[in-house]
This record gives sequence, structure tokens and C-alpha cells, in this order.
Amino acid sequence: MSAQPKFTRRQALKLMGVGTFSAYLAACAAPAGSSDMADSEMPAGEKKTISISHIGGGSVEASEKSQRMMLLRANFPDIEFENRWVSYAGYLDKIPVQIASGDLADLQFCNAFNDIPLMMENQIIIETGPLLEQFGKNILAVTPEPAWASTIYDGKQYAVTHNVYDLNNMCAHYRADWLDKLGLGLPQTIDEYGEVMRAFSHGDPDGNGQDDTYGRLLYNSVRFDDDFFHAFGVAVGHHLNGFWRDRDGRLELDWVQPGMKDALAWMSSVWADGGFHPDSISIPLGQKDNAFHAGIAGNVYSGWPSIDFAQNKIRAVAPDAVVMAGPAPEGPGGSGYTGEGWPWTFVIPITAQWPEDCVSVIDWFFTPDVASQILCEGVLGVTNKGLNENGWCVEYTPEEKAAMGDEWTQKQNEVQDINVFWGLWLTIGTLGGTQPFPTFPPDMKKHFDDMLAAKYSENALAGRDISQEYRRLTAKARPVSSEKEFWPTLQTRFGEFISQAVAGTIDIDQGWSEWLDFFEKNGGPLLTEQVNEI
Repeated sequence: MSAQPKFTRRQALKLMGVGTFSAYLAACAAPAGSSDMADSEMPAGEKKTISISHIGGGSVEASEKSQRMMLLRANFPDIEFENRWVSYAGYLDKIPVQIASGDLADLQFCNAFNDIPLMMENQIIIETGPLLEQFGKNILAVTPEPAWASTIYDGKQYAVTHNVYDLNNMCAHYRADWLDKLGLGLPQTIDEYGEVMRAFSHGDPDGNGQDDTYGRLLYNSVRFDDDFFHAFGVAVGHHLNGFWRDRDGRLELDWVQPGMKDALAWMSSVWADGGFHPDSISIPLGQKDNAFHAGIAGNVYSGWPSIDFAQNKIRAVAPDAVVMAGPAPEGPGGSGYTGEGWPWTFVIPITAQWPEDCVSVIDWFFTPDVASQILCEGVLGVTNKGLNENGWCVEYTPEEKAAMGDEWTQKQNEVQDINVFWGLWLTIGTLGGTQPFPTFPPDMKKHFDDMLAAKYSENALAGRDISQEYRRLTAKARPVSSEKEFWPTLQTRFGEFISQAVAGTIDIDQGWSEWLDFFEKNGGPLLTEQVNEI
């Protein structure tokens, strides 16, 4: 492709405003250079260079120490990998600047709903469909067909891979021991939810005689807290992805429905009463669970597979803590928990010199021999047991973790800098809320099925059932042409408004009118018409 980035100065200004087991790994690694690897010749003694932008690990140094990164380097000795690590907290600010400058990595991590429309508008990424057919057979074999829909433009595919792990797993977690102390049950209605938030903040649920607890720490600009919104018949959508519903035979965006204003007014009232942690709007992305894990907040909105992990973390400061999932609160608009879908992906920019190799590298991670080494949670040989005689990773059971006591905490602390998306973020994820890959041979699949069956407590499995019962998915299946021009602007403006509305820094009636006017004048009607045409 010879097209150059199409990005005006006005757009740019607007966006910018807004080591110990390496030998073990080498011994167990799969052979380098599979038969599907791109055969791009290089002069003798020279290496190809491929840069990877991702959010795994707490630093570049931590990412370099991870099992995944060491496996990658060991198995592709003819490639020099440039590790462009980005913190999860810094990702939101950095990606628009990267798009504005055209400085994307050869394998660029991004959000399909938020980032790719802008990349498409500026013509800076390449079509990947033919590359996947030739070099991505393992990727295609394990990726759910609906996952690809969000990255099809004009009938062509632009993603290298989508997350294949289950992100439709959200539910509200509570400190059940706090509820018991305060004489409260799991909230069933939105009014009861508000009562619980206020009681957690002002009822001294930890019994220390101090006013130092909160109902909940919201998640950075109110980008994720859809358990509240669904009670009013609307949703923000994770990462401000948007949420569309069928209303009288027509798809409409929840962001402009009257229920959105009602939901914001309810949240603002709880905020004014101190029910939310005051850092909620400004906290860096990725730190929403901090106050919950530290024992100073009694509620969080998160995936059900994290219930056991959260309880273990909290028990370091509150030994009798009990974490339990609860139903989505019922309100005038219904109830629900938002399923995230398959938003996380890698793309290849027009500047990539070796696109065939880029696809082949990701595809290699999806081969059974490699996936079976990296599918376990934790760091190899530290917070999981390492590899068995077959070269498949093995996790500790909840009972084994509990039996280790302080030793388990020490293990977690030892590798906590690596143990953020396991040091190299991939679209594979880890063994969790979904079954192992369909490409696994029977004995390998049974190994991981058995681990999965023993992995979760009764409370966590109850959370799974609750999450599935209340899961709600957007009715919009794929992007439309006007998104490339209008969605980034609408998304930025809406995010500003809802943060101000919840925190009470803007008159909600005035802010709502201004937002609706902005939607009308900045492509909202055209976007709606095109969504209803697909």
C-alpha cells in the first residue's frame, strides 16, 4: 500500500488534548521456523526487525523477563524483536498520539471499537485477510467467527487476531462479610444498591471505628460501570465502546436515550453522599480493583473468574473477608451486565516491512505445543507449577494456594511486576472462563479441562452463573463507514460529559442538552442511519 496517513493538524491537536528459568524454557520450547513461516530472505548475518506494542508486564524490563517473551525470542532467532511495552494506565493517552503521528508498531495492540476506526480514517493499516489465509491457519482455527466482525471494512479484514478468551463475564462483587456486619443482604434493586454503597462508606463495615471505607472505586471516567446503567435501560459499553439496542425495530445508541440522563443523575446522588471513592474519576486505567483488594471498598464490578483472587488478596489485610457475586440490580429500565465481546486485537501498519512474518509470529503462539505452555495463569515455576513431563503448564489449585499461606503471598510479590497480562500481552489470555482450544489433541485437552474443573470455588462458580444470567450484548455487530470520521469525536465528548455529570462538576440538565446537540451536529444521525442499514 502506498497511501499516506490522512490526519489534519486540527484532528491531531484535538486528540492530543484529550531470568531464572530461561534454560528450562529453551529446553521445552517448540522448534523454530514452522512450515507456514513466511520465507522472506535476508542477507547473510542480518536479522529482520519486528516491533511489538503491547501492555504486558509492569515495565519493559518485567516484560523481557516473562516466559512468553523469552519463548518468542528463543524460537525466532532470525528476528530482532523490538519490545514497545506500554503501561495499561498509559495506553489511552498514547494510542491517539501514535495514530496521529503514524508511529505504530509492526504488531500494534489496539481496541477494535475505539482505535481502528481512526486508523482506517487515516489509512495507516493494511488488509490482513489474505495473510491470515496463508500464514494464520492456527489463529483462524481457534477464533470465534463473530469476533472478526468488528474489524471488517468494505468487505475486507484488517485485524491479525482477536482476543479468544471470554470477556462476557462481568458481575458485581461484594464483601459479603461487610453486608453481614451491617445487617444488609445482596442488593436486588438499584435503590438497595445505593443503600449498600452509602452504608459501606459510612457504616464502619470493617469495625475499626474510623471513617475510612467506601462503597466502590469507579473505573476511570465511568468507562466500565454498566451494572448501574442497565438498571435504567442503557449502557456505556466497556472502554466507552458504545451500546446499541433495538427500540421499536430500530437500532439506537444508548448514549442519547433519556435513561442515560437518569442513570447519571442516580450515580451523581450516590457520589454526593460519599458512596464512591473520590479518586474514581481520575484513577489510572487498570487500577479499579485496588481499593477493593486493599480492604477499603466493599464493591467492585469485575469478571467472575477474579472472585477467588480478590478474596485471597483482601485476606492479607482482612483474614475473614468473604467475596461474593450478586445479581444485576433491577431498575426502571431492567437489569444487566455488559458483555465486552472481542475488542482486543493486533493490526499491521502500512510501514511494516515484514507483514507475513508478523502474522506468522502470532500464529505460532496459537499452535497447541506453544499454547499449552503459556495458557496457565501466573509466572512459570513461581506462581504456577511450571511444565509437566509432556511440556504442558500446570496451575496450583485453590487448596494448594491456601495451604501455602504466606509463602503464596511471597510468590505473588516476587513476580508481581511480570504478572500483569503475564509479561507479554497476547490475544490468547489464560485458562479461565472458557474451555481449552478446539485444536488441542484429546490428552492435552483433558489435562486443561481437569485443571479448569478444579480451579474455582463455589462462590466463583455462583458468580459465573450470575454473570451468564444477566449478560447483555450490544446489537451492533460491525462498524459502519461514518465511524471512521465521527466516532472518536463523539466518544471523547461523551466521556467528558459523563465524568462531569457523576462528579457533579456540571449542571446535568445543561450538560445533557449540550451533549445531545453535539451528537446531532457531529455525525450522530448519519451514524445511526448507517447502523440500521447493515
